[in-house]
Amino acid sequence: MSSTTNFLCDAESTYMEQEPKYVIGGNFGTMGNPTCWKVYGGGGPVRGLRFRFVSSCGGVTKKLSRGRLVELTRLNKKNLRLVNSKLIHIVADSKVLILGYEIVKSKPGNRTHSIENTSSEGIDLNWISNISKDLKAGKFKFKPARCVFIPKKDKNKKRPLIISSPRDRVVQQIIYLVVNAVYEPSFLIFSHGSRPNRGNYSALRSIKYSFKRAKWCIEGDIDNNFSSISHKVLMTLLQRRINCQKFLSLIKNFITAGYVYKGNFFVSDVGIFQGNVISSILNNIYLHEFDVFMVFLFDFFKKGKERGNNSVWRKFKRQIGEKPHDLMAVKQISRKMPSKDTKASHFKSLKYVRYVGAFVVGVVQSRKEAADIQKKIKKLLNELKLNLSNEKTLIIHFIKDFIFFLEVYIKSDWEKKKRIKKVRVKKGNYRKVRVTSKMGLYAPIKIFFEKATQNGFFKKKMSKFVPIKVGWLINLEHADIVKYYNFNIKNIFNHYLFANNKKSLGSFVHGLKLSCARTLALKYKLCFASRTYRRFGGKLVCPEIKVELFTPKTFKVTTNDLDVNLPTPVKTLSKNWNNIFIFNNLLKDFIICGLSDYIEMHYARKIKGSITIVGKKNINWFSVQRSSIYIKQVPLRFYRHKALHKNNFN
Repeated sequence: MSSTTNFLCDAESTYMEQEPKYVIGGNFGTMGNPTCWKVYGGGGPVRGLRFRFVSSCGGVTKKLSRGRLVELTRLNKKNLRLVNSKLIHIVADSKVLILGYEIVKSKPGNRTHSIENTSSEGIDLNWISNISKDLKAGKFKFKPARCVFIPKKDKNKKRPLIISSPRDRVVQQIIYLVVNAVYEPSFLIFSHGSRPNRGNYSALRSIKYSFKRAKWCIEGDIDNNFSSISHKVLMTLLQRRINCQKFLSLIKNFITAGYVYKGNFFVSDVGIFQGNVISSILNNIYLHEFDVFMVFLFDFFKKGKERGNNSVWRKFKRQIGEKPHDLMAVKQISRKMPSKDTKASHFKSLKYVRYVGAFVVGVVQSRKEAADIQKKIKKLLNELKLNLSNEKTLIIHFIKDFIFFLEVYIKSDWEKKKRIKKVRVKKGNYRKVRVTSKMGLYAPIKIFFEKATQNGFFKKKMSKFVPIKVGWLINLEHADIVKYYNFNIKNIFNHYLFANNKKSLGSFVHGLKLSCARTLALKYKLCFASRTYRRFGGKLVCPEIKVELFTPKTFKVTTNDLDVNLPTPVKTLSKNWNNIFIFNNLLKDFIICGLSDYIEMHYARKIKGSITIVGKKNINWFSVQRSSIYIKQVPLRFYRHKALHKNNFN
């Protein structure tokens, strides 16, 4: 198909049927205003995107704003090559901006100050209106962000983390929602990172069921993925699907806004920085070209429908049918060899999974073929101005060795000798059968034992991990200590529900349980964990609100009802225990006097002097802290908000 034909197809796809305004007796027409009902208005082809939402009901802000995004998603699902125009009108809609604020406000860091000392403090409907006008006029500019460097995993190197101001994050969130509505329907099934309803588990599940019989595996990682993205290439890719100059200029302004590090301003000539909500989807748009290339490589590399039978194995099967005198010896030999021809050149196949910048390619052929594929991948990434990491990109014999992907050890289902299993035939009768193993997914238990040791749950004595008390928890209430341990146990246990060595998780779970008992023993001055168990029971039940420690009922492997995007154990064990509840929004009345005009939001970043403010006796420190956290975000009138910051408002 020529480029002219492609253009015409795209142009025609922008026409759509307009819904009829009114129906009388099955006939389409107008509403009848101002004089009488008219037959025209039955709905004809209308050019462009149409968003008409009319409602007189209260509290429809989210419904109206989400309706526009849902319609945009529907249109792009219908036509995966649709060129979208006038997207800036969606971004600049005040109702959509409020939706973005509602999403951003409850996230951590919503009171983080920008380099200009502005935060989400004081955001009101007037600010929303002004931002809407600036966006429509194309005058909105992102502020330079603050930059901090955080250590990379298992390396002495560091990577930049950009911290934008909360006010810029509101606009960034809306850009993400619009870009996601345009591109998510066209992303391929091989991509699993930073996508709705996809995550680490969906990537692992894909490997488990699609990498069967892969002999060689390319485990790859893009070096400095986000920091190496070319702005020119990215904007070229965006222009294929977006025909709105103001919207494209807004994205370009975001990626070129620059950052401030140690008081010095740096221009962003290349790369997008992690830490922003838009970065993940822009990276997926960029690497979508890599996914498309792999699909092309599948078709080019694939050869034959299935493996042929092993001629030697077939020879032994014929001998078995003839029942020779050494029948048992022939059977033993045939069982040790594969039934299919593993070296057949007439059958080739590729498998592929990508999670953000890490990917795995399964090759059903020789190592030489795998090396050639790696060279082609490297060449394609170089065209995208990206490079493969020499340290993390390996060609692994998938039959003999493990690959380590998304905190999981993965090994092929190939085996020299099949397992023997007893199968019940009749009551009391069993028969031995050979069982073909499935691909193995194994939890790296030693790794997060070591991580838990770094975070104070264990101490290493000789070569063993011994559970110890966590001292900083003793000032919390009994129920909250148990909840903290439940948070860690549940997330780690649920992350590896599918693991073949799930039973080995028992040692880690019971270790955390003993650590919890010793922490409570220190809190109540019981000296020994055994006394804690005698006082509160085996599940360390809180006597006041009956919260108990989570103990798995079974350690059997399961794949049902698994969360597709569970946090990794390393992140779980490092997570701080913060209960932040935010219920107020810009459309609610002033919490004290009930007025709704000139409302600004006040955020309590740190809660100080809570005991003196509450003025109650016999109340522990954490209860005061927790009661204060429930009112962390409060709507105030603007003059009272200023008085509060001057300590003149009680």
